[in-house]
Amino acid sequence: MKKPGTASDPLWYKDAVLYELHVRAFFDSNDDGIGDLQGLIQKLSYLQDLGVTCLWLLPFFSSPLKDDGYDISDYLNVHPMYGTLDDFKTLLAAAHDRGLQVMIELVMNHTSDQHAWFQRARNAPKGSPERDYYVWSDTDQKYSDARIIFTDTEKSNWTWDPVAQAYFWHRFFSHQPDLNYDNPKVVEEMLNVVRFWLDLGVDALRVDAIPYLVEREGTSCENLPETHVLVKTLRQEIDASFEGRMILAEANQWPTDVRPYFGDGDEFHMAFHFPLMPRIYMALRQEDRLPITDIMAQTPEIPESCQWALFLRNHDELTLEMVTNDERDYMYLAYSADSRMRINLGIRRRLATLMDNNRRRIELLNSLLFSFPGTPVVYYGDEIGMGDNIYLGDRNGVRTPMQWNADRNAGFSRTLPARLYSPVIMDPVLGYEAVNVEAQQGDPSSLLSWMRNMIALRKLFRVFGRGSLQFLNPSNRKVLAYLRQDGDQRVLCVANLSRFAQPVDLDLAELEGAVPVEMLGYVDFPPIGKQPYRLTLGPYGFFWLELHAQTEPLEAAASHLETSPLVADSWERVLDGAGRYRLESVLLPDYLSKQRWFGGKARRIRSTKILDWISVPDSTAVFALVIIQYERGDPDTYFLPMGLTFGKDADKLSETFPAAIIAPAISSSGTGFLHDAAFDEAACAAWLSFIEHAKQVSGRHGLIRGVPGAEFATLRGPVEDSLAVRRAAAEQSNTSIVYDDRLILKIFRRQQQGPNPDCEIGRYLTEKIHFDGVPPFAGFIEYVPANGEPSTLAMLQGLVPNQGDGWKLTLEELSRYYEHVATTAWSESGNAIAAADLIDLAAQEPSGPAREYVGIALDSAAALGRRTALLHLALASPTDDPSFAPEPLSAKDVQTLLASLQKDAAHALDELKDSVAQLPDDFIDLAGMVLGRRSQILQSFMLTAADGTLGQRVRIHGDYHLGQVLQVKTDYVILDFEGEPARPIADRRAKFSPMKDVAGMVRSLSYAAYSGLIAYTARRPEDWKTLEPWARLWERSMAAEFLRAYRKTAHDAPFLPSSDEGFRKVLAVFLLDKALYELSW
Repeated sequence: MKKPGTASDPLWYKDAVLYELHVRAFFDSNDDGIGDLQGLIQKLSYLQDLGVTCLWLLPFFSSPLKDDGYDISDYLNVHPMYGTLDDFKTLLAAAHDRGLQVMIELVMNHTSDQHAWFQRARNAPKGSPERDYYVWSDTDQKYSDARIIFTDTEKSNWTWDPVAQAYFWHRFFSHQPDLNYDNPKVVEEMLNVVRFWLDLGVDALRVDAIPYLVEREGTSCENLPETHVLVKTLRQEIDASFEGRMILAEANQWPTDVRPYFGDGDEFHMAFHFPLMPRIYMALRQEDRLPITDIMAQTPEIPESCQWALFLRNHDELTLEMVTNDERDYMYLAYSADSRMRINLGIRRRLATLMDNNRRRIELLNSLLFSFPGTPVVYYGDEIGMGDNIYLGDRNGVRTPMQWNADRNAGFSRTLPARLYSPVIMDPVLGYEAVNVEAQQGDPSSLLSWMRNMIALRKLFRVFGRGSLQFLNPSNRKVLAYLRQDGDQRVLCVANLSRFAQPVDLDLAELEGAVPVEMLGYVDFPPIGKQPYRLTLGPYGFFWLELHAQTEPLEAAASHLETSPLVADSWERVLDGAGRYRLESVLLPDYLSKQRWFGGKARRIRSTKILDWISVPDSTAVFALVIIQYERGDPDTYFLPMGLTFGKDADKLSETFPAAIIAPAISSSGTGFLHDAAFDEAACAAWLSFIEHAKQVSGRHGLIRGVPGAEFATLRGPVEDSLAVRRAAAEQSNTSIVYDDRLILKIFRRQQQGPNPDCEIGRYLTEKIHFDGVPPFAGFIEYVPANGEPSTLAMLQGLVPNQGDGWKLTLEELSRYYEHVATTAWSESGNAIAAADLIDLAAQEPSGPAREYVGIALDSAAALGRRTALLHLALASPTDDPSFAPEPLSAKDVQTLLASLQKDAAHALDELKDSVAQLPDDFIDLAGMVLGRRSQILQSFMLTAADGTLGQRVRIHGDYHLGQVLQVKTDYVILDFEGEPARPIADRRAKFSPMKDVAGMVRSLSYAAYSGLIAYTARRPEDWKTLEPWARLWERSMAAEFLRAYRKTAHDAPFLPSSDEGFRKVLAVFLLDKALYELSW
């Protein structure tokens, strides 16, 4: 993910999210019924939390307010009803402190007829410099080719002034005379206005009505060359004196007519894309993408430093100037059946009412707004779905007070309702009692919460603000699909414009191998292949899919295909003949280094050697053991089953599992591949038969044998049943094969001599103890060398139906938890939980805040605690098997154990010290703090020795965390008893205090709490400080409930410290050991 741009970036406006508001409508701080600057200051925290980056303030200057402030009577003063100039300065400073930019209006084209300039001009002699501030004529017939903009209120662009005894020119209302930019003094006056506001620190200017600045006879008086001279002068002045400022053009024109206003990057930085907006609504109503793709095809390229501004609604009508007459008639019919909804050439309604308050349609249009090329503008109130009032005059129906809560006046003002500048929306569906900020802030599924998430997501991906646009052309015209790309960052956006679910096939062959990841939920979609990529979208549904680069195995497969084939008429020729040298020296090192299960990626392979290989009965595959020599360090041995496949089966393999290919091969059967046999269904079926029938086969230096477990027949089912074979999707250090959802074969890739503890413990718990908290043991395959101990190649278990592993389910629960508490004020009662001693906390039932906020997850923690205790009780059962018989821990044993832990800790701290220079800057101080406490840390391992005994030592899990448990209804099944993978097998089989497992799970709960917090705040880093106390509350509450259930179930078991104090100290030691182990690992 990419970080959003900052104000220090001169192109900050490309990554911005603008929020348009009228000061009058936002919040009233002095209860006079009118919003003001101080009220806006009080609500900056809301805007910061929403995630917008730049505030666009509609005119707040001195004005008679005949045109909502666009009729300015003094450019350099604030209207008294909004506050003072000092209030504006305070607002500007407060906004900047919160990382918000501020954009204000620059109304260059005209002033109010109450402006001092006009009063002076109308009284000045004809031809005088004062009179020439405006455009005058003795006749109303000049410039007759210029259109009248407000045809519903104005009959001419000229108005007679009885004082001046002349006509004055106005493109807008007759109380707004146009300035005369042929007069250099007017140009200088306006530059002084610009200097004044930018000197105060304003970040951007929206320049109103820019096409109409200059008049010439015989023209439309729009977009004249002289206008561009003025704009270039303005831009030069700003660039010379004010770094990092931006000017935005309001030019309601066709894209080709707006393009010149960007110049060569030396006029406007930004301009509105007016024609796109109505066509988005048209495409939605027609359920056809053509209106959108057509207008975008007419949109010319603009300079690299420039940007379009996009919007769905604003303070004016939904303008239909830039559509054809037929399109305008269609839009009127579709979106304004009541003629009172219409004004001039437009529709005066808000987004929610235009969408009939359909949440899916609102979300769909916002998804287009945030993902199209340009900078999005959100109109105040649209983030909560405010309604409008068509019975108010002019465009005031979409300029009503912001709806903050359900109190009187929508929380906007505490004055009498009759004093409000405008009535609040009283509609039962979209009025303030039903739609308001307060209600939606407390609802994680509200439109406001959704908008916060979308804005945050948009800011994280530079591609939306800066990337290219490429439309796709699927046959289903109801689906709009397009690619955005910025460097290596690619996003596929797909939108269903229909009210019904739609399928779509997308031609993405050029992106073969890329993995789409749905960006709202971080959900992986299937990789893109050669065939059309099929998606199904719900009514008005959309996807944002980040396209991750082709995976390494695909690249690896491509490199294998480029090598010359091995001659593979027999296994002897491949593994013992001429092909062996090439296989050991080149092919296997290359193949192994690219496998996810290979643990030696950080080390350079010097060579490989095939230690032994053995043909598998009823199969064309072989079992091979490969020794890997590294440039440094001890060698490893890996188990690699290999197969040879030719013809059509080989073609299928290369398409579906390219990562499995070791090398091309050729034989009398044709061309094919040498590959990992775990991808061969016939070979996998043969391995199951190998166990079932207890087969044994000798090789060159040892033998392999299959050993069925006591429960094999029951778990396998009737012998006549043919079991379908598939590979399990997840692959870490091992590979798993599933047989018809009955059995699962776990292949242990890295080999060490001696019984694998996972196999050993699983067999013991199933066949000796009959413990139901682990997958039932069904058998294993082992390699027995001519000299030395056997090693376990694979273990067979019953497949346990489950809801998922504990880590995944916990993160899902935490996502919901953070989504909920993000809209909840921190409860001070939670401080007591966060600060409490964990053992004291575990001695009592969960308190109110824990039960209220953490909720049902506490029951899962308790179930996990009980199941963990039952496991340890089972492993501590009396037995005559020396590998499992519990042993007392003497004082000497405790001293030896603590000395070993202390040694491991010292090693971990030494490694940290050696690695400090390679750490990110953010972590160097933390590392220094840890290293500065070295003596204190090492001394911590001596506390338990003075306290007494740790109890018994027994066999334990050894690497216990949330990822090692499966949730089965309301209980858990425990997996993977291999122990910590970095330790030798002898250490992993050693008996230990069960407190090591307990500490491992407590640490895992902590990791989960903060992993969930990191994931949740990835889009909104500013939420970290607010949510961190909630993470601590969840972590402590879950750990306490886990410990409470564990101790209650284990009770006075001899393997536990007998006292609370002993338990506390032993737990602290193992928590520290676990943290340092993972730091080192």
